Amino acid sequence: MITIENLADMGAKVRLEVTPTDLKMFAESIIQRTIVAQQEEQKVAMQREAEETYLNTKQVRELLNVCEGTLNLWAKRGYLVPVKVGNKNMYAKSDIRRVQTGGKSESVTSYCKRKEK
Repeated sequence: MITIENLADMGAKVRLEVTPTDLKMFAESIIQRTIVAQQEEQKVAMQREAEETYLNTKQVRELLNVCEGTLNLWAKRGYLVPVKVGNKNMYAKSDIRRVQTGGKSESVTSYCKRKEK
């Protein structure tokens, strides 16, 4: 059976007469592919989350060479936000890597230089 998708994939230059049933089938196939893609993305995200490693405040302070006050300030400003586990603050290793590499917002060095001015 030749579908609209097959013709588009082949790059065929044809004139089509499309029925409402054809359009419905085409739309349903797009919806189905989108659902499958979203499920795959969710599965990957869940795997990443399950594999995430967390560090405590002391480990993060030593790794980034900052004091506890700096971590508190960063948490308030949304720069490096901890996850509460009981009464302890834990930091995702991926967030720490982002801070070290100057990811999402800014690097630790540029943040500190900006605060010195």
